[in-house]
Amino acid sequence: MAFALANAFSEEIIFRFTFVAVVSKYGYSPYIAQGLGAAVFGVVHYFGNPGGIVGVLMAAFIGWFLTKSMLETKGFFWALIIHFLQDVVIFTALFME
Repeated sequence: MAFALANAFSEEIIFRFTFVAVVSKYGYSPYIAQGLGAAVFGVVHYFGNPGGIVGVLMAAFIGWFLTKSMLETKGFFWALIIHFLQDVVIFTALFME
């Protein structure tokens, strides 16, 4: 649980909060933050589990979704909770193998 929370928190700060903050500060379109959140999060998960193109597409989707949630709720809470719960499921499955 602690590892899932630490991972979710750090990834939300690195891969979403930074893009949302820059877009908000400079008045860019929120679609830029969503695109960057999806693209960068997807690419860095190429070697994740699952890996390859399937892993990239899955991570890109959740990256887009969580960035969109930050923009729409104007906060960090729901993105963190969703990511944390997802990580709990993933890490539990990996540790049970």
